[in-house]
Amino acid sequence: MYHLIIYLALTNPVVRYVRVADGKQWDDVAGALAATPTYADTAIALAEETYINGIPITIPADLPAGDFDMLIYDAASPATTDALTLGRRIMWSGTALIGLPLSL
Repeated sequence: MYHLIIYLALTNPVVRYVRVADGKQWDDVAGALAATPTYADTAIALAEETYINGIPITIPADLPAGDFDMLIYDAASPATTDALTLGRRIMWSGTALIGLPLSL
């Protein structure tokens, strides 16, 4: 199930989640929030779906409830120097989005 779809022309889209309360980042490899994860482990690859002409985003099932900054980059090899392409503040219940994402 998709939680969001973005309509941008990106070559190598990735998404990262940063918890607003404490700056912990979702480490997708470890499947947990971490204070100092390896940057590449926080970048989740996305792919365009041609039939919807957009990039669907499925929020990780184990992401705990809370407010997060959802950060989207266009990066073949994720690095801390990547320029942000799109940022949204999301409220996550632990199973679904609450309300609409806010622009950062």
